[in-house]
Amino acid sequence: MFKLPSSEVPGYSAIYRNDQFKDGMLGSEFSHITTAYELFQHQLANAPKTDFLGTRKFNAADGSFGAFEWMTTTDAGQFVNDMGSGLDHVFAQYAPDAKGHGTQQPLGMYGNNRYEWFLTEFSAHRSRRYVVGICDSVDVESAEFIINHSDVQVIVCSIDKLPRMFDRLSVTPHVRVVICMDRLDCSRPNPLTLAFNKESAGKLRERAAELGITLFDIDEVLEMGRKSPTVARVPGPSDICVMCYTSGTTGTQKGVLLTHRGLIEASRSSHFSFRFRDSVHLSFIPLAHCLDRYVMYMLMHDGVRIGFSCGDRALLLNDLQELKPTVLIGFPLLLNSIYENMARATIKAKGPVGVLSRMAYRGKQKRLSATGDLCHGLWDRVVFRKVAALLGGRVKAVISGALDLKPEVINFFRAAFSCDVVQGYGQTETGGAGTIQRLSDYTSGHIGVPNGGSDIRLRNQPGYGYLATDVPCPRGELMIRSNTQFAGYYKEPEKTKATMDGEWLATGDIVQINPTGTVSFISRIKHHVKLNTGYCVSAERLENVYGGHPLVQSMFVDGHPDFGKVVAIIVPDPIEFVPWARVIAGLPEASLETLCGDDGVAEELRRTLLGYSASMGLSVGEQLGAVFIEPVPFREKNCGLFTSLLKFKRQAATKYYAEVLDKLYKEVDTRYKTDSL
Repeated sequence: MFKLPSSEVPGYSAIYRNDQFKDGMLGSEFSHITTAYELFQHQLANAPKTDFLGTRKFNAADGSFGAFEWMTTTDAGQFVNDMGSGLDHVFAQYAPDAKGHGTQQPLGMYGNNRYEWFLTEFSAHRSRRYVVGICDSVDVESAEFIINHSDVQVIVCSIDKLPRMFDRLSVTPHVRVVICMDRLDCSRPNPLTLAFNKESAGKLRERAAELGITLFDIDEVLEMGRKSPTVARVPGPSDICVMCYTSGTTGTQKGVLLTHRGLIEASRSSHFSFRFRDSVHLSFIPLAHCLDRYVMYMLMHDGVRIGFSCGDRALLLNDLQELKPTVLIGFPLLLNSIYENMARATIKAKGPVGVLSRMAYRGKQKRLSATGDLCHGLWDRVVFRKVAALLGGRVKAVISGALDLKPEVINFFRAAFSCDVVQGYGQTETGGAGTIQRLSDYTSGHIGVPNGGSDIRLRNQPGYGYLATDVPCPRGELMIRSNTQFAGYYKEPEKTKATMDGEWLATGDIVQINPTGTVSFISRIKHHVKLNTGYCVSAERLENVYGGHPLVQSMFVDGHPDFGKVVAIIVPDPIEFVPWARVIAGLPEASLETLCGDDGVAEELRRTLLGYSASMGLSVGEQLGAVFIEPVPFREKNCGLFTSLLKFKRQAATKYYAEVLDKLYKEVDTRYKTDSL
């Protein structure tokens, strides 16, 4: 990482850049691409008539999925021209006064990832329109909030969303046109159309007419465009490309306006970090957010085949095995889950399989440390080739698009798949870009270095004890300055202003600059709390530290300014916890649920973690005052604890576990008042 000379000012650290781009510029390669529409034209010119977008063949008779069937780049280009022309006619006739940001019109997109969504985006760009991703997995009302807040009048959605949209039309009154991605006569079956037949789908048209909504299916709009092509009115770099709504982990969702220039600069900077040629990518991270789009734009610079997940998360591994991707983009909760399943069958297994797997794992780790070689002729052939096949067998890189991927997961993936595993950092407000770990960097515990073309620095947060002058590692709030920055929050100038410090974006995240020249994430500022003892603690950081203990699968830490200790709700690792807890409870046949409800087991777990906290260098104020053991993993609760990107919603968890937290704080109050006597 390059430190800009004499760039320190009071209250801030020096400015840091990627040392491969010391002048802060990305160079001339691909500089002719300045918009997403130009990137699509580049794909057309660079890889004509080659396989581009894939969808798994669906057997309606038994509900099974077969091989991927591919649309060529040329056919994709024809789709964009036809759909773009069709959208021109739809807006002109049914929503001529549709207005969004500036002079541009918004187009709503609502459904799972599929080629129709991806290509409709470029079809919208063809006439300077921008896309608004509508997501309904944040909370019950999130879709309606986005539709109203974004002012969309035309929405393209999958058939399964139609009944709900019609039911909720009274709270989204300005919607005028709905375009169904699926054939309304159900003549092109897919998993979503199975709940409908020709008759019931026909009733959707009748209901739309009764509600005053114009309803088309996508083939009808394509046909409009084929019959009457329009002249493209292409966007400029400063035009809005996409409006993505934040995940809502800390409050009301905000509409983030991302320009063409910002998204292209973000994807180009990451392209220079990876340079994956002729990549194969599985799209499953929701397109309502920016991460998957950012990745696909990155890969399109050098040609890519994109396969779309069948939409059933339970079949994700099957999608991977069928597609055999070369790059896997994930997020910690998903990657941690994949790791747990694979580790239980290998390095955590009992008997000869476990012994051999652990021997193979140690052998690969030793070779990697000594030579930097990810492959091992013996152990790959004997053990890890079968493991790698679970993700298709061709993965060259695993990229975690969010934070908190555990080191043991990173190291296992490197061994199991003989591939690079890196972490990155970005926000919706930066188009997904920020920092990224370099390929062939086989360390862990950090988020890399700044993306090319991005400057970073730290801002003091003295109230939380983080200063840019801290030794040996400067610490503070991460600030980013780059061409990838958002154009603002839609309709919220005050929030936009509050997020900016001059030309710098204030991320709200605490990081540190390591002696190795990398950046490590510490915690979000909003996840800090000052206890009544004066200690300022980060609940998120404590979750990461305590989560490294073998007995812990995941946990939710909560702190309150009226108390002197934090408390935790812990989901135990069943493989490690059950035999340990049976000994503690003296119940050799007890179930997981019984052990989790045992007060003696809970107290012994707290004491065990108390010792662990000392070994990890935690302060007295960071010790757990009381714990509750939750037998059901948070992600299986199905009660709104996660966003659509599987980010944990702390406010929702605090509300859901209110009674449990109240009991834990009473326990803290009793225990530490007694201790002080």
